[in-house]
Parts: sequence; C-alpha cells; structure tokens
Amino acid sequence: MNKELIQQLLDDDETRARLAVVFGQAVDSSDAESHYDDFMLAALNKLIDIPVVGDVITIEVSDHMWVRGEYVRAGLSGMVVEVPRKGLSSKYYQGKHIKLKRSEMSE
Repeated sequence: MNKELIQQLLDDDETRARLAVVFGQAVDSSDAESHYDDFMLAALNKLIDIPVVGDVITIEVSDHMWVRGEYVRAGLSGMVVEVPRKGLSSKYYQGKHIKLKRSEMSE
C-alpha cells in the first residue's frame, strides 16, 4: 500500500468530497460500523475510474474530434484537459471522458 499516494488522495478536496458521498450513504444504514471495510472498498472502486489531476485521458470534444491530454479538472459540461504545444502555450479542451478499451489505445 502506497501511503504517500493515499495521503495525496485524501488531501485532494475533490477526492475527499467523492469519498464523503459514498460514506454519507453508508452512515445512514443501521449497521455501518460492521460494514466499514465494504464501504471503503466500494468507495475506492468508484474512484478507480475517476481521473486525478495529471492523468492522461481522452475526451470527446465534438462528434468528430477526440483529444488526449492531461486531466486538469471537471468542468460544467465535462472534463478539462491540457494539451501542450511545442513553442506555444498549452491549449485547454473540455469534453466528455472517453473510456477506451485496451485494444483501442495506442502506445
């Protein structure tokens, strides 16, 4: 278990908010203490698919345009990524997160 990584996740406001939602639902149940490990596992499993700042993800900007860049934040209508450009300042795009199958990913 990487304690440094876990601490970084817990220090992140967005991550703590998402964990709180899952635990908030769990605390309402009468036997919350006996199922604490189940709740933590469920919360962490939900977080696996949620990008962290700096993760490289693919978003769909329009019907014909996909962009791969570093996750910056969640925006009002999707996720925001930063795409660096040689000799120019970075460009930011907002769109829907696309989960590619391993066979679709280029290395």
